[in-house]
Amino acid sequence: MLKVTTMNVLRTSGLDVDNKKQYARCTVNEKKLSNNVSRARNKIYELASCNPWDLFVTLTIDSNKFDRQDLEKYHKSFVIFLRDYGKKYGIKIQFLLIPELHSDGKSWHIHGLFYGLPTSHLHQFQIGDTMGSKVAEKVKNGDTVYKWTPYENKFGWCVLEPIKNHEAVSKYIVKYINKDLEKSVTDLNAHLYYHSRNLNEATTLMRGTLMADIGYDFTNEYCSIKALPYTQEIVDFLNDNII
Repeated sequence: MLKVTTMNVLRTSGLDVDNKKQYARCTVNEKKLSNNVSRARNKIYELASCNPWDLFVTLTIDSNKFDRQDLEKYHKSFVIFLRDYGKKYGIKIQFLLIPELHSDGKSWHIHGLFYGLPTSHLHQFQIGDTMGSKVAEKVKNGDTVYKWTPYENKFGWCVLEPIKNHEAVSKYIVKYINKDLEKSVTDLNAHLYYHSRNLNEATTLMRGTLMADIGYDFTNEYCSIKALPYTQEIVDFLNDNII
């Protein structure tokens, strides 16, 4: 996937910005919070777009098996679990995970993306299996939904679904990053998201002034952004229209 970003406003070196108006509506901490969320959303979209994810996952934590409120301990145990599982079966499971609080404001569950976990290691839900109402509705409609029994035995209930549209799921997963999450994980000295090492990251292909109108997906006073499929035709078009 290609991402074209056009900067609408650039700060000129040597000029100071009057920050009085900037902080009239928010405190310094709130501004920092917004910046953290923005950076995290951009990074998650980058990692989601640049890697060949094949499963969208929802992972829960059973209080009878693990402390649902200790997010950092869960993360460390989960990484060890994946490492040991990978060694046992000769595979490498890559992940991008975002925590989300339950309605009780204390307990956590996780949304994210996997690749490298073979579906042959999963159990596909069938009508008659024990499952939640949302999963049952999907199975009834003919959707493919899995559970991963080794994870359930270690941590708790989980649901895994094949990714049908990579671009759509890359945009969808970003929605889980918000200010409420930032405030919650900050209180715990935890993280907004977790990911495997050595995931693919974006690289800059070209810089310059874009002369063509490409119909941006997002625009604000600072920048405009357009996501495009990676094809040689589009790369050539951009090369021809960037000076």
